Amino acid sequence: MIYTVTCNPALDYVVRMDKFKEGATNRSYGESIAAGGKGVNVSLVLKRLGIPTFAMGIAAGFTGDMLLHMLQEQGIPSDFIRVDGFTRINVKIKMSRESEINGSGPAVSESVCEELAKKLAALPQGACVVLAGSVPNGLSGDFYAKLLERANRKDLRVAVDAAGALLVNALPHRPWLIKPNLEELGEIFGVRFTAREQVERYARRLCEMGARNVIVSLGSHGAMLLNEQGEEIFVPAFIGDVVDTVGAGDALVAAFVAAKQTGRTDHEALRRGVAAGCATAFKAGLAEKREIDALLKRG
Repeated sequence: MIYTVTCNPALDYVVRMDKFKEGATNRSYGESIAAGGKGVNVSLVLKRLGIPTFAMGIAAGFTGDMLLHMLQEQGIPSDFIRVDGFTRINVKIKMSRESEINGSGPAVSESVCEELAKKLAALPQGACVVLAGSVPNGLSGDFYAKLLERANRKDLRVAVDAAGALLVNALPHRPWLIKPNLEELGEIFGVRFTAREQVERYARRLCEMGARNVIVSLGSHGAMLLNEQGEEIFVPAFIGDVVDTVGAGDALVAAFVAAKQTGRTDHEALRRGVAAGCATAFKAGLAEKREIDALLKRG
């Protein structure tokens, strides 16, 4: 069982339009709605890969009800803390270029940290937990660090997929895995990358700061892993036409963690992660297992 924690989940409302005129009534030619948020996406991909998963996090209001109903429909068990307000709605406008309006989420008090920590403290010995995404209003940049400290479970295999202070402040707790993308890595250290050697250098700095394994997703170039043994492993991206990159990084995390949980080597796990990320980018929505397997069979 792989557990996910999504503190700021969303309903992703996607509208497809030919054009948009500011200050006028605009009409779409199609729309869809889906459960979203980085941890939720990880659980959805794990389910499609046939890996048992359990979703946790924070939900609010009627939109939170809808989110949990969608998870139930997908066969994903969940246990979300309910708070006042409503779970955010992210509007994604699909035209020749994509625009997004992401909601901020409900105002949440720090007391939820204690509630979530109790849930982590009760997990089975050695369980794998993915802490993913942003946190809503009212929670600070050291929220994941506080959560791990209060749970006090050093046996957990914790993966953190977050940006900025949320990620950096969690590093002293020695997370098993972190996954910044190239932009997030650059923002942490205030640098712009021109060569993979630079990426490796700064990934090693994250290890020095506490991370045990670091995956840096490199977009159309693939991904790089710096593992606990200090080995650098690179897997190039698979070739295909990019349709929508939303959720690609989450799919990478899901497939990598699933592969490691089933005894795969670091290289094979990273290759499966890159395949899942690419398969997601090559379509609208998250990849299915058959689509990931098709890329892996290319050799």
